[in-house]
Amino acid sequence: MLNIKLIKPNENYRISFLNYIKEIKKSGSETYELYKDAEENFKQYIENLKNLELGVGLPKGWVPSSSYWLIDSRCEVLGVIRIRHRVDNDYLQTIGHIGYEIKMTQRKKGNGSQILKMGLLEASKIGINNLLITCDEKNIGSVRIIEKNSGKLKSSFIDEDTGEKVLQYNIEL
Repeated sequence: MLNIKLIKPNENYRISFLNYIKEIKKSGSETYELYKDAEENFKQYIENLKNLELGVGLPKGWVPSSSYWLIDSRCEVLGVIRIRHRVDNDYLQTIGHIGYEIKMTQRKKGNGSQILKMGLLEASKIGINNLLITCDEKNIGSVRIIEKNSGKLKSSFIDEDTGEKVLQYNIEL
């Protein structure tokens, strides 16, 4: 694993992030929907992320959210983590404070554990000391990553859209 770090999304990593998006799209991941606007207008996409963090112009039901990119020493975007500043409604309780992903070619190399570990540090800077994080029970990789980062199983529920069992973990910082 090369030297990695979390950075705020910015235009200096445009080509790398667009390559990241291509891989996410090719994999068939539903999270492509989160990134497709960057393909059309990257500068506006970055501005939208900044506004989302500040809570400016949020769609109804959304909360401020900070995004970070995991990059390596070659300036390749390996993954993305989003930190919701609060989870104060039923829907947000089902998705938790944190959502993250590592692109397919960079999985099983320790990057998932690292992005969550670094994301937890950023969450503490925001003032979030008790995090809720969720994953599908079948996502063994995420279960291991969450538990490795001190996640304690809180409860579970069945996702009405997918029929899958979702695990909810607490992580106290």
